[in-house]
Amino acid sequence: MSCAVFIPGYSDYSSAKKYYKKGQFDLAAQHLSKSLTLKPNNKKAIRLFELSYNSAVSEHQRKINRLLLIENKSKWPRLVTEYSSLIKLGDHVKRLKSMLKNTVNYDLELIVDDFSDKLSDAKPRAADYHYNLGLKFQDEADKENQKKAAINFRLSQNFIPGYLDSKELYEKAKRNATYTLLIREFDGNRKYSSYIRDQIMLNQSNKSKEFLRIINRDELETIITELALVQSGITENNYLEIGELSGADHILSATMISSYQPAETITDTDIKQKKEVVIKKEAYVDSTGETKYKEIKGMVRATVDHYEKKSGAAITLSYKIININDRKVIYNGEVNGRKDYFHEWATYEGDKRALSSKFKYLVKLKDEFAPSKDDLIMVIAKDVSIKFAHKISNHYAN
Repeated sequence: MSCAVFIPGYSDYSSAKKYYKKGQFDLAAQHLSKSLTLKPNNKKAIRLFELSYNSAVSEHQRKINRLLLIENKSKWPRLVTEYSSLIKLGDHVKRLKSMLKNTVNYDLELIVDDFSDKLSDAKPRAADYHYNLGLKFQDEADKENQKKAAINFRLSQNFIPGYLDSKELYEKAKRNATYTLLIREFDGNRKYSSYIRDQIMLNQSNKSKEFLRIINRDELETIITELALVQSGITENNYLEIGELSGADHILSATMISSYQPAETITDTDIKQKKEVVIKKEAYVDSTGETKYKEIKGMVRATVDHYEKKSGAAITLSYKIININDRKVIYNGEVNGRKDYFHEWATYEGDKRALSSKFKYLVKLKDEFAPSKDDLIMVIAKDVSIKFAHKISNHYAN
């Protein structure tokens, strides 16, 4: 079985079987299409593709029939999805049909209906549904409704690019929905907390970018200079004043706590090892007069010193985001990171043949320097900054 992964198309065929068993027929057909492209003479894959295709088509047709009975216009985006899926399935069949005929002389007898007209009819209806939903939400001035409006104007363009004036309405609603976030200096070790803060400011997630603007370092320093404040003397009230001057909606603050376990080596000495091995061969003459050799076994011994070096560090970053208008905490949480270092090696005296497989490997290794405190914590800081960015992204993503 270990060699099977090197058979052309095996990976996709294996994935397709799993998807088929789960009832995910579209994915099964997709992977089988890839598999058969690499290995067209796989009869089992051909048969499974036929089953997957027919099952997928039947499933989509059932969904379409149910949706067509619905009076609400919300059905149109879902119908677009169903028709698009059927067209994609049909494309798999069209491509495989000619390929299988030319390579293995197999006639793929599957019916492919044309849904292009139905898709063309559904798309503008879906665009219109989201457009009108956007108009409904944009009448409310609060940011959450403006965000819903922007999302729906954007979705309308996914179905029909540039649908009516959806692009202009999207930009307007997006501006109204965007939150501006001021990130104050983090408490804790300045080197690492500043690094994490800078990463958050520089690498805002694409998920949150649509409706979140982070005040960058240059903007913040300009405001601080204008207020004649020095960084070390800024208080909570100063940040509230800075936030108001910058037009920020929210302020993010955080406290970082780090811990470090210095490298420690644990030694286990004088570990006895013994094993019966062939120590020599002795010649003898058998009854036919032929010279043969027999193995003489004996016990060999060794003693081992086993060394384990351990170190580790951790960071805990607790944070909160407050609304400047009412000073209330709207988000809070914690991000944790840890990095452990472990290395082991061994030395021995005596006969190497007496060593267990573990110690035969470890005696090949040597002592090494453990990473410094700074190296360990910086690795964690990088990981924590990514996790923290995801946290913020999840708070502000649509």
